[in-house]
Amino acid sequence: MKINTQWIPCHRRADRCFSIGGKKMPLCARCVSILVGYLPAPVFAGMHIVTSYYLIGLLLLPMLIDGFTQQWKWRTSNNKLRFFTGFSFGIGQSLLISNVVWLLVERLGGS
Repeated sequence: MKINTQWIPCHRRADRCFSIGGKKMPLCARCVSILVGYLPAPVFAGMHIVTSYYLIGLLLLPMLIDGFTQQWKWRTSNNKLRFFTGFSFGIGQSLLISNVVWLLVERLGGS
């Protein structure tokens, strides 16, 4: 079964994709890790986890630094670093989603 991943905005460069069993994954290492980082979002929201926006910013920052310094050709990244910074970004976004969900629940539920 082939999964259509065309709706996900990813460059799909073969040199930036992981291989499984000799086949390249259809998404780059960074996009895969961001999506993996999204997995706990429902758990965070369901457990009413609300965290500091400073922590969220710290989780988002590594990928932004990695991506922009690579784009500006200051340095070259690798798939392992892309994976870890993308995962951190996905977790940060999951926590941000949880914060926003509970902010809305408190504001809309209290009226």
